[in-house]
Amino acid sequence: MKTSLILCTINRTEEVLSFLLSLKKQTYTDFEVIIVDQNKDDRIQNILSDFHSLDIKYFKSEPGLSRARNIGLAQISGDIVGFPDDDCTYPTELLTNINNFFEKNDYAILMGKTIDKETEQIVAGSLSTKACDLSCSNIHGSSTTLFIRINKINDFTFDEKFGLGAKYHAEEENDLVLRLLKEGFKGYYSPQINFVYHPPSDLNYQDYPRIQARAIGLGAFIAKHIGSLCGIGYFFKYNIFRPFSASILYMLKFDKIRAKYYFYKFLGIWKGFFMYKKEMKK
Repeated sequence: MKTSLILCTINRTEEVLSFLLSLKKQTYTDFEVIIVDQNKDDRIQNILSDFHSLDIKYFKSEPGLSRARNIGLAQISGDIVGFPDDDCTYPTELLTNINNFFEKNDYAILMGKTIDKETEQIVAGSLSTKACDLSCSNIHGSSTTLFIRINKINDFTFDEKFGLGAKYHAEEENDLVLRLLKEGFKGYYSPQINFVYHPPSDLNYQDYPRIQARAIGLGAFIAKHIGSLCGIGYFFKYNIFRPFSASILYMLKFDKIRAKYYFYKFLGIWKGFFMYKKEMKK
């Protein structure tokens, strides 16, 4: 099966170069790369001349991760589609593993773990190392490891209200996966065969604007799905229990930085929740 990889990029050059170099080393070669460039300059075009051996389609887009991915989705010709970050790299066997999985299993969605290449520690998404079916209350992995079999799901898009550069700066992949699971499509989490290299998170517990921005995305995601049992579960887990409890716990430990971090996250989730609900009433 042919694989289409939609790479959306902004403000990165060397990282994109490293990703493309990792593609040249893939043991599975039936793939195309759809690059959706959101830069104002020509930095990406200037490096593509070194990759004539790759099947690359190049497009320009205004900023907005989900918008750019939807532009890419309209151009794919593969049987499987993936969504690499512009600062990740692929192990040499990844696309072989992905194709073998979909050839042998009746799933529409596959997710995996995102790890630091040096330490092999999980750096994004769930910390689970056990394979399992995906469910609306059990979504593992991150968009970097999301692969979808097109002939199982032939019509889907990202919600452009979510994702970097949009009104709600997170949760675009979880929203897509949850919508597909609700429609009855089967998903699987396999950290053993599906893992992608990614730099460790640059989490700053005192970067409160970024903390709130991502939390607002989570709150909006919960508000969007509050009409389902899983949405209600997310509501109690995040709006009521987890961040606020974590804030209290760290206060008791006299860790003011993390206590404040979780409190800002708690406030951001509620802000995003009400923002989305208000928007939907208009």
